[in-house]
Amino acid sequence: MGRGAGYHRNGARVEVVNETHRQTLARHGHPTEAQVVAEFATFRATMEGAGVTVHIPDLAPDTVQDQTCPRDIGFVIGDTFVTAAMRNASRAQEIEGIEKLLATFTGPRLSVPPGITLEGGDVIIAGPDIFVGLGQRSDPEGAAFLRQHFGDIYSIHPVPTRPLSDGEDVLHLDCAFQPLGLGHALIYPAGLETIPAAMRSHFDWIEVTRDEAAALATNILSVAPDHLIARDHPACTRVNTALRAAGYRVEEIPFNAVPSTGGAFRCATLPLTRG
Repeated sequence: MGRGAGYHRNGARVEVVNETHRQTLARHGHPTEAQVVAEFATFRATMEGAGVTVHIPDLAPDTVQDQTCPRDIGFVIGDTFVTAAMRNASRAQEIEGIEKLLATFTGPRLSVPPGITLEGGDVIIAGPDIFVGLGQRSDPEGAAFLRQHFGDIYSIHPVPTRPLSDGEDVLHLDCAFQPLGLGHALIYPAGLETIPAAMRSHFDWIEVTRDEAAALATNILSVAPDHLIARDHPACTRVNTALRAAGYRVEEIPFNAVPSTGGAFRCATLPLTRG
């Protein structure tokens, strides 16, 4: 789970890393460390109440001023941990915060090589399929890297997202698409340039609007196939109601500080094992 303590401890080194972050700063200023710590405490208690074992990163080097979204720094495919390659310089050393934890990892490890950008928020594993977002944070070479290493086991589906120049702000694929455990998927179709056939045929869609996508209604966390953690926020109410109607238990908790800089519950967690 992301780390609240140490958030923006050196204001001079804070990098504005996306459009949502930029707009939040202009309108309201950054969240405080106390706000982030309090929201993570509630989130942690909710996850532990669901039987999840929660680890917190160590404090990363001073180049890193925000450790709230560890999803991006790595991902597990099968039994392999892949260290991602970050777009922004201020996140390049963020992986060091979990190196002690990764030292206990028993599976193979792999790193995205230099010259390729690939972040975990753009990598979505759904059974035999891996959907790879291509846009603000990951490039086509990242999808090719995954095909090279995992294409004999998984079907790799590149998914270009619409750029800021089109009026859309899809930071990562998981801001516009999220598979769920009972065969559904949350999706913001207008945020995707192309939609792979596997997305259309393998899931029953629950579509979200632009405003709901902007509020990160798609960025929920599945703690069991039918158990979700979602934002307690007016812009997410309709989606959460639709999820309940589809058979999910939805726990809504307040989570506003991290979303104000571009991430929600999926972004704020990094699963280290997959069933």
